[in-house]
Amino acid sequence: MQQHPWRTRMTPIAKYELGGAMVELYGFAHTSLHRLPADVLILASDQTLRMVTGVRKQVRDLAAFNLVEEEAVRHAPLPPQGVAVTSGGRTRFKKILHVNIFDEQTTTDAHQQREALRLALEKAAEAHARIVAIADYTPDLCRAIAEETAWIIAEVIAHHCPEPIRCIRLLCFEPVNAWAYRQILSWIAANGFEPYPYMLRVRHTVLHVEESPPIGWLRKKPGWLFIPAEGIWHFTDPQLNTKGFFMRGAEFVPISTPGEPLEKFGGRALQRKIQEVAPVALGKASYTPGGNLPIRWVVHLAIHDEETPVQVETLRQATLTALELAHQQSMHTLLLPAPSWEDGLPRETFAQVVLDTIYDYLHGENAFIERIILYGADDEEVRPWQRAVDQLRERLTVPPLAKASSPG
Repeated sequence: MQQHPWRTRMTPIAKYELGGAMVELYGFAHTSLHRLPADVLILASDQTLRMVTGVRKQVRDLAAFNLVEEEAVRHAPLPPQGVAVTSGGRTRFKKILHVNIFDEQTTTDAHQQREALRLALEKAAEAHARIVAIADYTPDLCRAIAEETAWIIAEVIAHHCPEPIRCIRLLCFEPVNAWAYRQILSWIAANGFEPYPYMLRVRHTVLHVEESPPIGWLRKKPGWLFIPAEGIWHFTDPQLNTKGFFMRGAEFVPISTPGEPLEKFGGRALQRKIQEVAPVALGKASYTPGGNLPIRWVVHLAIHDEETPVQVETLRQATLTALELAHQQSMHTLLLPAPSWEDGLPRETFAQVVLDTIYDYLHGENAFIERIILYGADDEEVRPWQRAVDQLRERLTVPPLAKASSPG
């Protein structure tokens, strides 16, 4: 018999051990927040303790609406790194600890967040909490990324988790943030706090290289289907074909990446939309809805045809057009599968041209893309992306992280 959905158990998507504590990562819609039990929920806040934006509002709406907020604002103004204790409302949290991660100017940085979370964990331990939940507060910050938040939280857990606390549950309400947490926590669990090599922050955007999945892990579906993104890039010809070959001279040249799986899992809905927008001029790009894909948009880049192999300028123009389309359609997270073929350009050159164009675009005025995930189905496809990111890292002088402010 199928279990009633209200009684479905909340299960973590991953588990780790940090600093003697079990860390459970959860990714679910905020509307299920009231179903997860814990002794304490640590909720990032500011000095006003108002719950009107981001994760704070989501918790307020699921915890008897304004009852918890009214209880919290009685403690306002909360000093920097201060902790206010309220009831859990209609959730299954016994208490909610509202911790101010901002300074008097409503800005924050990694040091302030670490200290605030450390004090909140100490407060939870004083309340004899054994299971503590921490809500991902990235949406409460301006120009912040989930990878940095995950790293800060992991450092506090590993180095400052008090003895009574045995389990910490990290809660992400945005799928791509849960994905980012999983990448960071998996790295820390395996390698400690060695620098994470698969990510580079360029202004307000993260270039993230997705490692190839283990052999046999994803046999039925391509790995990119499991990465939450709002747009996926399709490198193809002006007719926007998703499969087939060019016959150029005596060679068979593959047309498309990610190719046939795009048609298979996008279904007829995607194919109909492709037929409506094709053809696209060489060196340009267009977009269609994703059809049956779990990804909302497919951006089609026309980079070669039966007569012309991929050329640097053609690839650069198509990449720039695709970035502009992503901005226009508010695609905050982009997924770029690496071509499984070479046509005119070596893979290393292909990856470097794409990354250089992205880098130049991100220093323009309209760069609001939050995350670009560079995906490869195997090590051979991943390696050019990683080399391009490493070369960009070497020549990029990274300034100290700017303080992030509260959007509220």
